[in-house]
Amino acid sequence: MVQAFSLTSNSLAYFIGYTLVHAQRVAIVSPWMSDVELKFPVTNALEERTLRLSEALRQLPETEVMIIVKEGESHNDYLRRRLPDHVTLIELDDLHAKAVICDEYVYLGSANITRGGFSLNRELCEVIENEYESIEAYLEAELDIYCSDF
Repeated sequence: MVQAFSLTSNSLAYFIGYTLVHAQRVAIVSPWMSDVELKFPVTNALEERTLRLSEALRQLPETEVMIIVKEGESHNDYLRRRLPDHVTLIELDDLHAKAVICDEYVYLGSANITRGGFSLNRELCEVIENEYESIEAYLEAELDIYCSDF
C-alpha cells in the first residue's frame, strides 16, 4: 500500500529544497518553471537557507538533477539560461504533468514550479512513496518519458 500525505503549495519550496539536499538524484517536472526561491533545511551542504533554484543547483553539484519542461515555452527561458552544466534538461512538446521525483518518493499535484504555483494559486499537492523505487521507472510507467541517459 502506498503511503501519502497532502502538502500545501506554499510548502513546495521547502519540499524541493529538502529533496535536493537529501536525495542523490531528483527529477523536477513542470511545463512552466521559474527560478523560484527555495527554502532548505539546516544542513552543512549550504551556507544559506533560502536560495533561487539555479543557485541551489550550482551549490549542490553532487546531486544529479533532471529538469523536464514544456518545449518552446518562453516562460522557461530565464531558468534555462541559468542551469548549471551538470543538470540534464529535457523539453517535451506535450508536457502537462507536475512532479518532483526521487527514488524514494514523488510529489505530484497541480502546482507548476513558479511563483504562482507556490503562493498565488489554489493547488492540489500530494507526496507519495515511489513504488517503482526509481526515477526512470516512475517516469516511464506513469508519464511515458524515457530518459536512459540520466
